[in-house]
Amino acid sequence: MKQFVSYRTVSSDPKYKADCHRGAAHLRAVFKSFGATTETLSTDESYNPVILARFRGNPATRANRKTILFYGHYDVIPADDQQRKWIVDPFNMQGIDGYLYGRGASDNKGPIMAAIYAAAELNAEQALDSDIVFLIEGEEECGSRGFAKVIQQNKHLVGHIDWILIANSYWLDDYNPCLTYGLRGVIHATVQIESRHPDLHSGVDGSALLDESLKDLVMLLAKLTGTHGVVNIPGFYEPILKLTEAEEQHYADITRTLLERNPSLGDPEVLAMSLMRRWREASLTIHRFTTSGPENSTIIPRLARAAISVRLVPNQTAAEIAESLVNFLETEFEQLGSQNKLSINIDLQAEPWLGDFNNEMYKTLEKAIMDVWGPFQRRRSSAPAVRAVFDGVLDSTTFKSVPATSSTLANSSAIPENDSDDDSKPNHLSEAEGDRVDPPSSIRRPLYIREGGSIPAIRFLEKEFNAPAAQLPCGQASDNAHLDNERLRLVNLYKSKEIFKRVFRDLPKK
Repeated sequence: MKQFVSYRTVSSDPKYKADCHRGAAHLRAVFKSFGATTETLSTDESYNPVILARFRGNPATRANRKTILFYGHYDVIPADDQQRKWIVDPFNMQGIDGYLYGRGASDNKGPIMAAIYAAAELNAEQALDSDIVFLIEGEEECGSRGFAKVIQQNKHLVGHIDWILIANSYWLDDYNPCLTYGLRGVIHATVQIESRHPDLHSGVDGSALLDESLKDLVMLLAKLTGTHGVVNIPGFYEPILKLTEAEEQHYADITRTLLERNPSLGDPEVLAMSLMRRWREASLTIHRFTTSGPENSTIIPRLARAAISVRLVPNQTAAEIAESLVNFLETEFEQLGSQNKLSINIDLQAEPWLGDFNNEMYKTLEKAIMDVWGPFQRRRSSAPAVRAVFDGVLDSTTFKSVPATSSTLANSSAIPENDSDDDSKPNHLSEAEGDRVDPPSSIRRPLYIREGGSIPAIRFLEKEFNAPAAQLPCGQASDNAHLDNERLRLVNLYKSKEIFKRVFRDLPKK
């Protein structure tokens, strides 16, 4: 894994193209060293290759052998560390206090290695009764450029798939194992308005008669959303699925578990609503403005451009929403009566995904998580306000609700020193110190969660191979994926390998 992390597989920067190919070659060599058959799949475009590898199951089971597809990505986002915020060289992975620090350690090189070792160990033990196919791409951080095309061109090499497993996400906090069953989709778009006139001086040429590109752009984008972020595109909310009783129970489990440990997160209903806003509600964001001309306060720019994104939820279709977005902007721009020119480019589309958390794959994953992580000890405080949480009553005057962002959940769930990373160690905090320890719980059931982010390949793979997908988060909320000091807890790496091993072994028997 340390060697894997050392390759600067940054897909967004052409100067790292050679590093990406070296990283892909290293990954293929790892597969070969464990006895897997491998192929390097390339498209006509200059995109990074996809590594296809296969561990073949027991020949005696060939007639009825099932196939599990594991998807991941070896590319990472940049980590130049010009501001010296990293505590290690981002591409020289180091272990510090039980964590592995390095770019890609959590997203997604660590989970890939855990899955490879799981398949390799089963293979060595002659206990692999299924085929395990790996598709590891090198363009996920750039929207999976070329991935769909290369898979469609080489579908005959991949073969029939029964289940799809992904490990490209994180726990909701730093303490509770999770299973992810939903992701939002995304549309990235660029909106540009261009004037016929060149860049001008506002004092010399500015007047009410002049159609200014940046003014037009601001007025146009202001039409997209209303109060509290409501999206004004006609029909935008109509396809969205209603909350079911089964899913509502998941939110109740999540809020109860989080508040047991972190009462400061506030009212359970507010916390649940905050999570729903992140996971199952569509949204629109304006990311940045760029203009032509020098950067000073007197310029009337000839050209103004903005980057926007629309996060989609299951039952919304990326193509339909993109078309509605373009039509809405064009209609609203016409009403401005401007002489400027509007252009809209859809830069990326990714479909939302919703898994079936009642199927055999999720049941197998849940059992594997419970077996591997085992029982854990819950702590209860003797403070009255915290007791109120356990009694099902939360004093909203005592606790101020905070938005359930990934950072607040990570920061509020830091495991105390007495809550050892090793779950076999007892918690020795005494009642005299203000807390008491409950007996170990008999189960450590995972939380079923959704995520607000997008992974373009998941829904594509489901449709292409007519197989259900599930997602196992390996890392914690505080892993800092895409941020400085990305890390993966060593305990999570090894336990993820054991979970993969059980799933690769047990799922084909279902």
